[in-house]
Amino acid sequence: MMTENNGDYSTAYRPRYSEEESSDAAFECDERHRRCLSRKRRAASMLIFFAFIFAVGVVTRVYLFFFGIKGSKLPSSYGQRQTSLWSSYWKSKASLSVNRNMAQIDSNGFFGIPDYQWHEIKQETKTIIDVQDRLGQRTAHLLAESGADVDSNLWWMDNWKINFRCKNKVNIGGKWICDPTRILTLADETAKPGRRHLRQLYGPSQKECIIYVSGGREMEFAHRFLDYSLSRMMELHFPNGTSGEGFAVGDLLPCEVHVFIPHGQEILDARDGLFLHHWGFRPSVKESMGLATNHTTSIAFKTLDETITELKHSGRISVLAVDCEDCEWNLYRDILSLDEPIRQVLMQMHGTPFMANELFLHMQEAGYVIFQREAERGGEVYDYSWLNLAPSFFNWKV
Repeated sequence: MMTENNGDYSTAYRPRYSEEESSDAAFECDERHRRCLSRKRRAASMLIFFAFIFAVGVVTRVYLFFFGIKGSKLPSSYGQRQTSLWSSYWKSKASLSVNRNMAQIDSNGFFGIPDYQWHEIKQETKTIIDVQDRLGQRTAHLLAESGADVDSNLWWMDNWKINFRCKNKVNIGGKWICDPTRILTLADETAKPGRRHLRQLYGPSQKECIIYVSGGREMEFAHRFLDYSLSRMMELHFPNGTSGEGFAVGDLLPCEVHVFIPHGQEILDARDGLFLHHWGFRPSVKESMGLATNHTTSIAFKTLDETITELKHSGRISVLAVDCEDCEWNLYRDILSLDEPIRQVLMQMHGTPFMANELFLHMQEAGYVIFQREAERGGEVYDYSWLNLAPSFFNWKV
């Protein structure tokens, strides 16, 4: 016989005595209640899990955004900057640190266009390169080593055309540059403060953007490029039309232009940002060009590597423009052997030697694409402009 207890014991542990309480219906009701509670607990767990994932994503994006801003120095300031300059800087840093898209990766940070546009450009380049591969084989017989069978007009007509679409290419002083505004903007963003003071201490070359030009109306190009640079920097730093009075032009310019003239020409209208060197470039395989004599004037030539080492410009050359009357067919090897690639190479091609295909193939294998080609003197010479891209650009599995 069951002994009766005081308190909650009899209530908590009493058995079901009535038939209704012990029926299958009562059991099913209890089961439904337990299943309902279980579903509620699972739903609450899922909500907590997704809320946690969302919170982690938000915190990560905020961290990356502010880490990208604080991880590098702000652009060099020239007094008090305009509000629009600060906002554009923050926007560019946010896009680079949080959403580095395909174009930025493939161009080493040079382009920032949407992925779908970049995909179209890559596909166009792939198609043109595939066509060129077939043309090169069919027209190779036109480049006989003796030169006797060369049909230069036919060869140039079919081979090595523009294979990259640069929408913002500009002709400056007779030379085509891909998006010079972007070159200046990138150089200005990475500029260091106190630039003028550093130049006084360590010499003239402290800019992060260096332009080399030799031959082919080099002085006209130098002045036009500096005019273009100054105009764009005034628009960037003084967008409200202020004069910028009190700021040194040399500090405002983000790039230096170095002109190489072997015949000793003097600069009559010297200006900030322009530097003259009294030697020209020679291919490393042409040691006999090291020093020649023209009556009483010594004409010096140095290799590109010697020049870069002497001037301490390694890794900072944005544009190399060369017109050296046939030396380009050997000089390109020196360009490709540099430790740091030059972003844009502009060369004038003279004649049609038997190794013509070799030059273009090696440039392409080194990551250079052709964004401009222009014939001059009735097709006797061709002006070419190349842009260097990352190896990932040539991965056609996109």
